[in-house]
Amino acid sequence: GRDEIVYGSMAVDDNGNGLWTTRTGHGDAQHLGDLDASTSGLEYYKVSESTGQPAALYINPSNGAVRWKLSACCDNGRGVAGDVHAGDSGPEMWSSSDGGIRDEGGGTKGRKPSSTNFLAWWDGDPVRELLDGTRIDKYGTSSDTRLLTGSGVSSNNGTKATPVLSGDILGDWREEVVWRTGDNKNLRIYSTPHDTDRRITTLLHDTLYRTALAWQNTAYNQPPHTGFFIGADMPTPPRPPVFTP
Repeated sequence: GRDEIVYGSMAVDDNGNGLWTTRTGHGDAQHLGDLDASTSGLEYYKVSESTGQPAALYINPSNGAVRWKLSACCDNGRGVAGDVHAGDSGPEMWSSSDGGIRDEGGGTKGRKPSSTNFLAWWDGDPVRELLDGTRIDKYGTSSDTRLLTGSGVSSNNGTKATPVLSGDILGDWREEVVWRTGDNKNLRIYSTPHDTDRRITTLLHDTLYRTALAWQNTAYNQPPHTGFFIGADMPTPPRPPVFTP
């Protein structure tokens, strides 16, 4: 098959023609992947920079239909989507301008996490952790728990505080994080110390995820997402075709 391109508030078909547009303009954060196991296909969450556009939208990327949106308010510069809480099914979505977490229907569902930035599969369970600056935290309903603080390293891009790269680059299915040292002379790769009993094929065999590692270093970088659901109560993921020389 061939990929389409989702670019802000519109999509381009694989033949170069426009596929759809929500006409909501530019946003500083977008998340595309299989975010919700209860619906087929992919989901798309974006925030809006324009004060005259919806602050955040949840979109069906196959046709551009808006499943829900928040009222216009401001330059909503940060937004995150993913399953970060094992105690509640479905994805969690939150943004800078919103006071809490939204669910797949747009309803509120709990305390807003301490950061609105990157995500990483870090510990042994399939829900994702919060990655911000040089730290990784585990979301909790009352507070977040620190899992890692990088020592002697720095994040990139000023207030956006992003890593050099985050992703499953060494195998397993959990994700590594690459940060630069504070003196800009070296790169350090951090890998999870946590065991897991869950077996998932290396994520780079998923074509959406592989593309996502490339998009991290274009425009405003965002965390990678998979084309199949990883999260609480996840079904057994499909086994991709793996070719070896």
